[in-house]
Amino acid sequence: MSGWSRIRGVLGLAVLCMALPTLGAKPNVIFFLVDDMGWMDSSVYGSRFYESPALERLAQSSVRFVNAYSASPLCSPSRASIMSGQYPARHGMTTAWGHLPIDPELPRYQEARASSPVLLPNSKRVLELEQYTMAESFHDAGYRTGFIGKWHLGVDEAYWPEHQGFEFTFHGAPDAGPPTYFSPYKFKAGSVTDGPEGEYLTDRATDEALKYIHQNDSRPFFLCLWQWAVHGPWYAKQEMIDYFTAHPDPTGLQKSPLMAAMLKSMDESLGRLLDDLEKSGLDKNTIIVFTSDNGGVVKKDIGTEKVPATSNAPLRNGKASLFEGGTRVPALIRWPGVTDAGRVEETPVTGVDYYPTLVEMCGIEPKQSQVIDGVSLVPLLKGGALERKALFCYFPHSFGKWSPSGAWVRQGDWKLIEVFDPSSDFPEPYELYNLHEDIGETRNLAKEYPERVAAMKAMLQQHYRDTEALMPIPNPGFKGSQPIAASKSERKASDVQGWVVSGPGKLAVLGNGALQVDARGIYTDKPPKAEGALKLRVRTKTAGAGLGSLFWAGADHKQFDADHKVGFGLVADGAGHEYEVEFTAADPLTRLRVDLGNNKKHPAEIEWIKLFNGDGSLLSQWIFAGDK
Repeated sequence: MSGWSRIRGVLGLAVLCMALPTLGAKPNVIFFLVDDMGWMDSSVYGSRFYESPALERLAQSSVRFVNAYSASPLCSPSRASIMSGQYPARHGMTTAWGHLPIDPELPRYQEARASSPVLLPNSKRVLELEQYTMAESFHDAGYRTGFIGKWHLGVDEAYWPEHQGFEFTFHGAPDAGPPTYFSPYKFKAGSVTDGPEGEYLTDRATDEALKYIHQNDSRPFFLCLWQWAVHGPWYAKQEMIDYFTAHPDPTGLQKSPLMAAMLKSMDESLGRLLDDLEKSGLDKNTIIVFTSDNGGVVKKDIGTEKVPATSNAPLRNGKASLFEGGTRVPALIRWPGVTDAGRVEETPVTGVDYYPTLVEMCGIEPKQSQVIDGVSLVPLLKGGALERKALFCYFPHSFGKWSPSGAWVRQGDWKLIEVFDPSSDFPEPYELYNLHEDIGETRNLAKEYPERVAAMKAMLQQHYRDTEALMPIPNPGFKGSQPIAASKSERKASDVQGWVVSGPGKLAVLGNGALQVDARGIYTDKPPKAEGALKLRVRTKTAGAGLGSLFWAGADHKQFDADHKVGFGLVADGAGHEYEVEFTAADPLTRLRVDLGNNKKHPAEIEWIKLFNGDGSLLSQWIFAGDK
């Protein structure tokens, strides 16, 4: 176990007075987490567009970290790391699947892509109950524990925050983002109740936090206020949108008045908390952690102007990327009596550090059974140094031109990225950057510093071993840029009009041109870049039992998953039948997959596949037999 610093003194056991802290009382803790707030998304970190007076106020009595990272460029894994103190490689949540139901048949590896030399590992969908969470640590130490906001660590009720150490909760499910920011909120499950019509969710979460703080309970409190803001869907108060429309960014980089308005509401939430703590005297004994779960969203256009949600410049890329824009985030820690004068700290820190830091600050003994990857930041907060060789980020999920699957290690000013699946977009297996000289990661120095690459590569290899990371394995169906085919005849059938076999099995072309499939189905990486309401029709015949399924993937969700799937019944009589499936693509299509039940014993035959707009207009068709 690494990273635990021990309290050398003994904090008093006096009971906390809600109006005025008793000398020696255990401190309260507020963990204020923002969703998708980028490193440059506040005036504290250099924005000249976003207004952040409350965050500026917090910074005056905090340590402000300028090299802080989330543990992952996506929300579920970074949140799991905060709660567990473990890197994603260890706890197993490696992508944003916390809103998906548990799938006991989910394979260990993602579906093979013909263009990839490796099979990439799949992610868990929950924070396992075996984890001894930070909330459980505080609860067992005599704290009352509250959770308000976005959870995203398990949609199944058994994995909700109520079962992970929190006594009080105010959360909704499913929760990649809220259905809307204005009441009625339309969550399908959870403890969120509707407020007056038009109530704003960021304000409501703050109301719940203030009520929780002032409950008639003498125990110190540990409160996670994990705001849904500023995750999509993007909604804000119109008067704020109008204000920022009239006061654009003088740099021209951050263009969205809608995002500015959402960040303003978030900052007002923080301001209300600070006001309340000062009015009640609790500010003298309340620790505050402020940070984000990953970098800002720069891929999506929002608002009526259809401009990027934010800009992370000078950082490269944003959310869902291994580059700095994906994981470098704002982070401030206020510790009354220790950080009373604002200070900037350049030492790199990461999301796995909050667990060991907060329990040490509050005099809580760690549970030895909980493996912790993070280190306590108490020495830094007290003005000292931190003993740690490097930071790590493990992200085995490919996002095309946006980001390769891979991992990175940061040591001092140097950052090495290992690319798990080299491609035409990321052809080099290693990318090395000096962040002090090149914060935008524009110059790959790997070939100029081979010895440094070798040393940092060894660190990554040790990290994989230490965390028992599930690593990519060779793709047995890959050779060069095409899948291996067992024979010349099969090679001709390995790709038919862009469609290839899905899973183990074969694809053959019959005499009439129809595709014979003895695998679960077929997929294509070359659909039209369509989005919105769509219809897919397929004519096929099968004698095998089972349910057919249509999967689709888009620019922001590259892998097929249960959240982007529609089932349809099959007539298993060996005769030809046409099936129509309606679905909605939230972003432009990048992949389609058609599964046709149990085809091992009874291969299916596909005559054609057609894709239509919701209004019935034809978008694309693949005619294999008949209907020519």
